[in-house]
Formats: sequence, structure tokens, C-alpha cells
Amino acid sequence: MGERDALHKEGCVLERELAVFRSQRFRKPAKQRPYYAPEERAEILQVMRLRGWSAKEAGERFVVHPNTIRNWQKAINDKLKSDQLIGGPPWNGLHDGVRWLIQEIRQVFPEPEFGTRTIARHILRAGIQVSRTTIRRVLQENAPNPRKRDAEPAHVTEASPHVQHPRSPNQVWHLDITTLRVLWKKFEIAAIVDVFTRKIVALRVFGKRPGTSDLARVVEQAVGEIDAPPRFLVSDHGSQFRRRFHRRIESGGSTHIRCQVQTWHLNAKVERVFRDVKDWAKRSSLLPREESIQQRLDAFRDWHNDFKPHAVHGTLTPSEAERRAPPRDTMRYFQKGGVEPRIRVHWRSVRGDPRLCYPVIRVAEHPKQAA
Repeated sequence: MGERDALHKEGCVLERELAVFRSQRFRKPAKQRPYYAPEERAEILQVMRLRGWSAKEAGERFVVHPNTIRNWQKAINDKLKSDQLIGGPPWNGLHDGVRWLIQEIRQVFPEPEFGTRTIARHILRAGIQVSRTTIRRVLQENAPNPRKRDAEPAHVTEASPHVQHPRSPNQVWHLDITTLRVLWKKFEIAAIVDVFTRKIVALRVFGKRPGTSDLARVVEQAVGEIDAPPRFLVSDHGSQFRRRFHRRIESGGSTHIRCQVQTWHLNAKVERVFRDVKDWAKRSSLLPREESIQQRLDAFRDWHNDFKPHAVHGTLTPSEAERRAPPRDTMRYFQKGGVEPRIRVHWRSVRGDPRLCYPVIRVAEHPKQAA
């Protein structure tokens, strides 16, 4: 009798606890109520049979419409309509293998610069058709999406179309310098970026502020690697880019253009590269020595040019855009499609730098066997 009273008390307390959850669910609109998974649907039907409840009683207990319970019962009796009970995937649902690939890449590359666009480009290079919005939905289906306040439009100075939008590689180069702090020391980084391909033509480190001769020598070495000078070389109004630098560049066969004051967008390509370099340096253990930093910058340059797809060329890397490589054909895999993709992914790094990794995705197609 003591055990019976204890169980009776426990049952009453559990019933009060369930009443609280049930009342909270009743107050929500039907579209906002929690979704029952296929396993939970089967469990509800089993409890309903053990209790001897009707569809109406089961619907009241689990806050489900009685017709929904009746549809689940019909699905059990009719095997052809089993998807109504187990919740079969939609005909255009993304394949689970592709969803796993997206999650796997995000776990290995959590860095901010490896965003949804970069993930989409690497997957497209493997031949799998997927969009940035699909990747964002897979990664953040329930995450809030706060709207950013639109910034006020800045004053834009127009430049010549053949300077802003060249149509061939090595036609327009951008040159600029920035400061990089490594531990207690400051270094100066000079970069040359090709506007058409977004390729880093040169990336040099200096222990102190470079002068006109130093930057002119960087340009001459970059020209020697391609055996042809660019048509235009764009820089800002720094003290290094004045008359002596202008005459030296003009003597090499290029036209030197200096951006107007407060028109940073005309030289934005190289500024974007500097942002990537600084983000990479923050998470890398660099030694405050000029030779060590130059070796690491050479690895960053190889990674950027050979393994990082750029948005302006879709899925192509800057080196592939320079070779005029054709775009890759892609295929969209559906959960209910006739082809089963076998996806394998492994990671490689450039010169052993764990911060300069890139995914290598292999896809093999096999026809699905009928159930």
C-alpha cells in the first residue's frame, strides 16, 4: 500500500508537470507549435493504443489536431502512403551528403574570411551545384538575421572604364603599402595586385618604411617575372609615389596613375588583400624577423593565387583566371534524385601552414538502387 501511494503521488505530480507544458503549447498558434519527428509520431500512436485513447483524446493530450492523428493511422494501414507518417523528404530537398559537406567545411574553417561565398565556390569547383543562400540556410536555419543599417553613400569619383574594369590580365596593377604589427615590432608590407585576375603579383615585407627606390625595385622585379610591364600602375598619394617614382615607372613602359584624395575605392583591390593578410597574421604565430615573415607571406601569396576562388571569377582562382580556364560544370543533387553522390573531403595546407588550408573535394556518382 505504501508503494501504491508513492506511485499515485508521483503520477499526480507528473500530470501537473505535463499540464504546464501542454497549456504553454495550447497558447501558441498552430503554425508555431513544435514539429513531431517521425520517431515521435510512432511513439504517440503506441501510447495512444496502450491507453485506449481515441483520436480526439490523443490530439488533446499532445496538442495535435484529431485529423492529423487519423492521417497517421491511415498511413500505417496503407504502406504506399508511409511518407505521411515518416515524413519523407521533399522532391527538391538538398541531399544529406551535401549538407554534411557544408557542416564539415564550417567546422574545419570557422574563420570569418572563410564565409558562405567561399564555401560555395569550393563546392562548385568540385562539381556540386549549390548557392550561397542554400549554404546560409543549412548553417543558420534558426539564427536571427538582423538587418544592418545602410551606410550613407560616399562621394564616388569616376575613373576611366579601362582602368577600373580591365579586360585582360596584367593590364592594370594596384600598388600600396600598409603596417603590420608582429608582437612588439612593426613591419611594412608592400603589395601589387592585378585588377583583372585579383592575383597578388608581389608581396614584400620591409623592416622600416620603404622609400621610392624600394617600391620601384619591387615593381621592376614583378615586371621581370611576367616579362611585360602593365599598361597602368595605380597608387595613392603617398610620399613614395611622387616625381622620382613616376619617372622610373614611366621609363619602364607603364603609365603611373595616382588616385584622387579620399577616393579609396579606386585602390580597393589591394586594400582587400591587406585585410586578408592582417586577419591571417592575427591567428598565426609569426616571428618578429623579416626573413621569417617573408617566407610566410610567400606561402600566403601561393594560397591566395592558387587555392582561393575569387568572387569576380566565380569558382576560378586568380591563377586559373590568368590562364583563362573554363568554368566547371556543376550538378545539383536531390534527396530523392536518381543519383547517389559519394563525397570525400580532405584538407591540405600550403607549406605546412595550418591557417592556409583548403578543402579537396572528390565526388563519385552511383545510381540509386530501388528499395
